[in-house]
Amino acid sequence: MRKILVLLLAIFLLNSTFAVIIKAPAVSLTDKGYVGVPINIQINVTKGDGHVFMDTMPLTELDMQGSARIAAKVAGEVTGKDMNKYNIYITVRSDVPVVGGPSAGGTMTIGIICELMNWSLNKHVMMTGMINPDGSIGPVGGILEKIEAAKKANCTIMLIPKGQRYVEVNGKKVDAVEFGKKLGVKVIEVGSIYEAIPYFTNKKIVIKEYPENISIEEKYKNIMKKLSENVLKMANEKYENISKELSNNYYVDYEYQTMLLNELNASKNLLDKANNEYITSEYYAATCSAFNALIKLETIQHTIGYLTGKEDISTFLTNVQDEIESDEKIVYSKKVTTNNFEEILAGRIRIVEAKKLLYNAWKSYYLGNYDEAIKYGSFAKLRGDSAVWWVSLKENDNNSEIINESKLKPLAQQYLDNAETISTYVETIFPNLPTDGLENDLESAKEAYKQGDYLLTIAESIDTCVKAEIPLVIFGDIKYFKKYARNKINLAENLGITPISALGYYEYADSLNDSISKIMYYKYSSYYAQMDIDVMKVLNKTNKENISEINIVTNEKVNSEETATTKGNNVGVIISAVIGGLIGFAGGYLARRAST
Repeated sequence: MRKILVLLLAIFLLNSTFAVIIKAPAVSLTDKGYVGVPINIQINVTKGDGHVFMDTMPLTELDMQGSARIAAKVAGEVTGKDMNKYNIYITVRSDVPVVGGPSAGGTMTIGIICELMNWSLNKHVMMTGMINPDGSIGPVGGILEKIEAAKKANCTIMLIPKGQRYVEVNGKKVDAVEFGKKLGVKVIEVGSIYEAIPYFTNKKIVIKEYPENISIEEKYKNIMKKLSENVLKMANEKYENISKELSNNYYVDYEYQTMLLNELNASKNLLDKANNEYITSEYYAATCSAFNALIKLETIQHTIGYLTGKEDISTFLTNVQDEIESDEKIVYSKKVTTNNFEEILAGRIRIVEAKKLLYNAWKSYYLGNYDEAIKYGSFAKLRGDSAVWWVSLKENDNNSEIINESKLKPLAQQYLDNAETISTYVETIFPNLPTDGLENDLESAKEAYKQGDYLLTIAESIDTCVKAEIPLVIFGDIKYFKKYARNKINLAENLGITPISALGYYEYADSLNDSISKIMYYKYSSYYAQMDIDVMKVLNKTNKENISEINIVTNEKVNSEETATTKGNNVGVIISAVIGGLIGFAGGYLARRAST
C-alpha cells in the first residue's frame, strides 16, 4: 500500500507543472487615445509533441499567436531543449481590449525559458519587443505608452528594443530613458534575448563559443579554390573573346553599341574584383564576382548574335532549355552521401533557379521584350552550368556512406513548418508588404516535399525563412548576426562537418558593403550551418550531447534593483496545494479501503 502511494506521489509530482506568470506591456485604444496597459501572461510547459497552444481574453490578433511559436523555437535553442518533446500553453489576460501586435514575443520567450529551466522571475521587470528567430529583439510601436504600463504594474525596470530610445511624437524626439526616469522606471535597451535574461532572472545564458577548426577551414578553402579557379578562367577567356567580337561589330547601332560597351566595362570591373578576391583567398566571393561577370558576358554574346541576325531568340531559349534538362539529369544522377550532400544540394538548388529564370525568359520573349529574354536566358544557361560545377566538386566519394533521403523526411517537414510559421508571421505584421516571392518559395518547398526531394525541401524552406526575416531584422545589429553565424559555423566544424555553404555565405557577406545584403547572407550562413548539424544529427553521425550544448548557463549575478520574484512565490503555494491534494487523496483512499 505504501509503495503504491509513494509511486502515485512521484508520478503526480513529476507530471505537475508550475506556471510562470509574467507581465507584458500592451497598448489599448480608449476615448482619450492610446494608453499603455499591463497584461498577464501565464506559461505552462508539459511533456508533449511540439505544440503551442494559446488562450487569450480579450481576443488578440494573429501576430501574437505567431510570436508565441517563434518564442517557443527561440527558447528551445537558448536552453538547448528539443521543443518537439514539449507542449507550450500560453494564457493571456487583460482587463481591456488591446491593440494587436507582436511586442509580447520577447516577454513570452523569457517566460518559456524560465519555465523550461525552472527559474524564478523578477516581478519588477517588464519588457517590450518582437522576438526574431535568431533571438534578436525587433522594434515595436507605442514605446512611451508601454513605459506607462510598466509604471502601472509597479515595475522599476523597462526593457525596450535597441535603437528605440528616441521616439518621435508630433514631430519631436522624446528620450524614452528620460521619460521613464520621470515615472520612476529605468529604461534599458536590449538587442537580444540573451541581454534581457539577466534582468528577469539574475542569471546569465551565454552562447557557448567554439573555436574555428583550422583543418576544416583549409579543406573548405581548397574546395572553393578549385571552383573559383575554373570560373575565373572561363570568365577571363570569355571577356577576351567578347571584347574582340564587340569591337568588330560596328554595324550594331550606336544605342546598342553604347549599352553593350557599358556592360562590358561592368564585367571587367567584376573580373578585377574577382581576381583581387582570389589573391586574398576569398574564393567564394571571387567565384560569385566572376560568375556575375560571366552572366553579363553571356548576355552580350547572345545580344550581338540577335542584333546581327546570327541567332534566333526562340532557338536560343530552346537550346538553353535542352541544356538545363541535361544538367538536371547529371545533378540527380549523383549519389547523395554524408560527404557530398551539401554539394548535391547546391546543384539541385541551382537547377530549380535555372528553371525559374528560363520561365521568365520565355515570358519576356512572348511579351516581345527580347532584351530581357536574352538576359534571363543567359542567366538560366549559366545557372544550369553552375549546378554541374557544384556536384562535380567531389568526384571521388566512393568511401562515404550513401544517404537514404527518406530519413530526412521528418526534418524536411520541420523546416517546412518553420518556413510557414515565419512567413505567416511576417505577412500578419506587414500586411502591405509584397509577398509573392515568399509564397512562390514556399510553394517550391511544398512541391519538393511532395516529390520526395527532402534535401531540396530544406533548402527552399531556408530560402523562405531568410527572405521573410529580412523585414524583421532590417535595422538589427549586424555584429550580432555575424557573431551568431560564425558560432553556428564553428559548432558545425567542431562536430566534424565541413559547412561549405555556410562558410561561403559568411565569406560573401563579409565582402559586401550594403547592410541589408550583409544581414541576409549572414542569415543564410547561420541557417545552412544549422542544416548541416541537423542532417548529421538525424543520420546519427555526430555527438548528440555536443549538439545540445550550444549554450551554457552560468550563475553570474547582474546588477538589479529588485530581487522579488513571481515564480518562487507561486511554487510554494502550488507545492502546498499538491501535497495537500495528495494527502486528501491518500486519506480518502485509506478510508474507502477501511470501509470495505
